[in-house]
Parts: sequence; C-alpha cells; structure tokens
Amino acid sequence: MTNQKSFLPNKVATELVLRAMRPEDSDAVARIYLESRQHHFPWVKHPRLADFLADSRGERVMVAVFGNEIVGFASLSEWDHFLHLLFVKEGWQGYGIGARLLEWARQAVTEPLELKVVLANVGAQRFYDREGFVRIRKSQLARPQNVTYRDGRK
Repeated sequence: MTNQKSFLPNKVATELVLRAMRPEDSDAVARIYLESRQHHFPWVKHPRLADFLADSRGERVMVAVFGNEIVGFASLSEWDHFLHLLFVKEGWQGYGIGARLLEWARQAVTEPLELKVVLANVGAQRFYDREGFVRIRKSQLARPQNVTYRDGRK
C-alpha cells in the first residue's frame, strides 16, 4: 500500500464488496480479530485465534472484501439489534470500511442499533460519535468499564 495512498480511498469506495461470511473466511476473519485485539485491546488478557468463533456464535457476520482480501468484518446479533463486533484489518483504517459495515448493520435491523464500547477505546468512541450514535448508558461496574451507544438516526 505504499504508493497507493493517493488513489486507494476512491478505489476502496468503489470496489469494496460486502458479503456474508463463508466457512472458508473464518481463518482470515479470526486473524483480523486477534491482531486488532493484540495491538489495541490491552485489557484482553491472552487473546487467541479461536476467540472469534466463540465470540460471534449465533450472530450474522458480514465481511468487507477488497480485491481478494478480507479487510474487515461486522458481527450482528439480530434478535436484539446489537452490533457485537466491528473490526477493520490493520493498515486499512481510514478508507470508509468501518462506515460501510456499520451502514449494513443499520439496515439489517428494524430497531435502533445498539453497541458497547470499552471506555479505554477512545478511537472507537470517536467513530461512533461521528456516525451519529448517542451514549445511553455508562457501566462503571463492568470490567472493563464501557459505554452503551444507540443509533441516533432511527
């Protein structure tokens, strides 16, 4: 991605494909989840590759694909309109991938989408604030502490 910085955002915007996760995608998605947690979630002790399958069990998973590479995913619990996971692959942040996955989740539910963000994850809080989510609850007793967001657009 070295010399691609100038044209890549437009290319990603036009060529990014969202599709349902397939069984053969599991390893790539689990790696994105693991690497992101290793780099940005110091409160997660001993993350493992197997965590993704356990953490997304029973949820609808959508992947973002650019070319032949999975560059992000979202995991949605439809019955309670809860966005459980939204992760973008390292090096792919800032290209609108998270916003596209979020838009999919918003359209997939009939009630306002809700999600939780750990208080230490300031970047994610900025993202959801920017995307029109409102803070409805703060849990200081949870470990780690978190804030619940609700989609302010619906």
